[in-house]
Amino acid sequence: MIKPSPWQAVFLDRDGVINREREDYVKSWQEFVFLPGALEAMPRLAGLEVPILVITNQSAIGRGYVSAATVNRIHTRMQAAIAEAGGHVDQIYLCPHRPDEGCACRKPAPGLLLQAARDHGLDLTRCIFIGDSVTDAMAANAAGAQAILVRSGSQGDRLDALLAAARRSGAMSRQTPPICDDLPAAVALLHEE
Repeated sequence: MIKPSPWQAVFLDRDGVINREREDYVKSWQEFVFLPGALEAMPRLAGLEVPILVITNQSAIGRGYVSAATVNRIHTRMQAAIAEAGGHVDQIYLCPHRPDEGCACRKPAPGLLLQAARDHGLDLTRCIFIGDSVTDAMAANAAGAQAILVRSGSQGDRLDALLAAARRSGAMSRQTPPICDDLPAAVALLHEE
């Protein structure tokens, strides 16, 4: 008998979790490169039988580096590749704003998570967010969700120190999230729970 998932949904950050993070932003499908093992992890993640929702800051739109239409085409191709591998992404929530715009949707603000909860009828305390940065953990914390961080993004070797600093500053009031090497390791951890 298969044990039911304790989670109502899994949130995933995009850059640094699913695909390689670029300092100059992903601006085309040719620049979108799946991280090793990420595509293969998606069917196992789908085995939890809960919605899989991507939560991503895409300030390249607000900065004028790429159009919203191009980012949507990238996401359509990403979802198709994941589906072809046997997984799925049910919906993508993105913040197009620059950091200086002060919006409520750019992580570490919880706006995208709150919107996803409204759209899907989720209890965020029963949701998990797999991210690669302290801002992902802070967004999950602010929304009441659990988090797992992965070291496959640009903050990888600094995550422990950055999390400690966030806790000291009061930006994270909940327990420090577990840290895994990458998405496959995070998915394996979810299957243990």
